[in-house]
Amino acid sequence: MEHKKRNKYVEFLQDNMVPILFTILCMASIKISGQNAGYVITETISRVGRNAILIVSLILPVLCGMGLNFSIVLGAMAGEVGLILITHWSFDGLKGIVLAAVIATVLSVILGTLTGMLFNKVKGQEMITGMILGFFAVGVYDLIFIFMVGSIIPMVNPEIMLNSQNEAGETIYVGLRNTIDFHAETKYAVDNAWKVMFVKFLPVLLGCFAAVTAAVLAYRIVKRKESVKEAVLGTKGFVITSVLLAVLQGMIMTVPAVKKAFFIVQVPVLTGIVIGAVCLLVVFITKTKLGQDIRTVGMNMQVASAAGIDVDRTRIVATVLSTVIASWGQIIFLQNIGNVQTFNSHEQVGTYAVAALLVGGASIDKATMGQVFTGTVLFHILFFMTPLAGKVLFNDPQLGEYFRVFLCYGIIAISLFLYAWKKVVEEKRRMEKEYQEQLAQLEAK
Repeated sequence: MEHKKRNKYVEFLQDNMVPILFTILCMASIKISGQNAGYVITETISRVGRNAILIVSLILPVLCGMGLNFSIVLGAMAGEVGLILITHWSFDGLKGIVLAAVIATVLSVILGTLTGMLFNKVKGQEMITGMILGFFAVGVYDLIFIFMVGSIIPMVNPEIMLNSQNEAGETIYVGLRNTIDFHAETKYAVDNAWKVMFVKFLPVLLGCFAAVTAAVLAYRIVKRKESVKEAVLGTKGFVITSVLLAVLQGMIMTVPAVKKAFFIVQVPVLTGIVIGAVCLLVVFITKTKLGQDIRTVGMNMQVASAAGIDVDRTRIVATVLSTVIASWGQIIFLQNIGNVQTFNSHEQVGTYAVAALLVGGASIDKATMGQVFTGTVLFHILFFMTPLAGKVLFNDPQLGEYFRVFLCYGIIAISLFLYAWKKVVEEKRRMEKEYQEQLAQLEAK
């Protein structure tokens, strides 16, 4: 019995090695930096709201067996195009954000379809192909917006375009500026549409989660005839979230230091609703026939094909959905920033999103919503705390900046190494189990 328990603990540590490591690094960075809890919480909420949808966009390709989709940079570009166009047309505010999302969705469907068709030609090499495709797309994007806009594409807007003088002394506009500021109504349009103090919002959030959890448990127990244990395990995400929110509410009410830390924190409710809606959309898709097809293709393409599933079409649909969600995520991200770095905002989108997902404990063949949000919190706490910790330790914040760059690529390398090592261990266990079974059969004879 003790041996089995020890094995469970070992397996738990192996499965969660990366999030445990980065939790320790986050706690150490916060301690060394000396920043107060209010600052850490406010920054974390802001960055989770800014980046969550981009990371959620990676889930469906992982489930479909295509690994980590670095090509979400194409979706990010589509989102930027939508925002640039609404700025050019002065179509501002929330209605402008909605229009930008519609434009981005149309572009993303086209780009995602082409990307999916390419992935079908290189099955097994989707990750490196997506990365190279992203680099190629960046070159095409730069060509369009540096040279073609204003010269081939008829567009004149002094507010967002570069100008120069021709030989006749006329002012001509060719190419976009490096930085395009959004109009006042568009900056933070989603974030500022509905903001609530966290201490007032938490009881409502807790009540909603508790009600949903109770309803799902009742449905599983009454309608599906599941046992209480099976129902709880089937809804563990809702149960764990409800318990954590209840504990936090209790601490805010009873511990003055916790209340002080959260008292100044504001929650962008509309942004949270958008994130929740996208998460529910992805979860809903996984419960439909399409979602089952995606999972089957991810487990074994040959079996899926034999079962009558159109493998190529399913992979294209998963890629399109990923690209569309990434375009929405980039729009939410940039409205929170307040401007678009025309030629830089999209460049590291894929790398940062993949790194954050891996920090949460995901791998190239498994990703969940829990891992998305765990990774988003841990990665971004470390991302904004390391320069502050570097300044305290070495009186040089630039060391923290170097560590941030190393962090992104190091996470990906370490996670993929651990994934490969885990596969080797699992294969060794399988072979040992088969050997023991064969030995038992021989002894029985």
